Amino acid sequence: MAARNINKHQFEEMIQGEKPVLVDFWAPWCGYCRRIEQAYEKIADSYAESLVAVKVNIDEEPLLTDQEEIEVIPTLVMYQNGEAIGSIVAPESKAMIEEFIRQTLEK
Repeated sequence: MAARNINKHQFEEMIQGEKPVLVDFWAPWCGYCRRIEQAYEKIADSYAESLVAVKVNIDEEPLLTDQEEIEVIPTLVMYQNGEAIGSIVAPESKAMIEEFIRQTLEK
C-alpha cells in the first residue's frame, strides 16, 4: 500500500492510533524529497503490518508543519501514542530509513 498524503485532521487522528505512524514531511518542489520517494514507498509496503507510513505536503499543511517544528525537508517523524518518538532529516537510503525505524521502535 502506497504512502498517502494526509491533512492536519487526518494526522491528528492517526497519531492517536495503536500502530506507530511514520510521517514524511515533504514538498513537490523538493528534489531530495522526490529522490527518496521510491524508498519511502517501499518502506510503506514492507512495514504495512507494523506501522502506518503517510506523507504531509508542507505547502498544503503549513500550520501542521509549524506545529511539528519542521524546518528542513524531507524530515521523517515517528509518532506513537500521540507523541513524536524520533525523527530523521534527509535520510540517504532505504537502509537508513529502516535503521531509523528499528532504533526508534526499540526505545
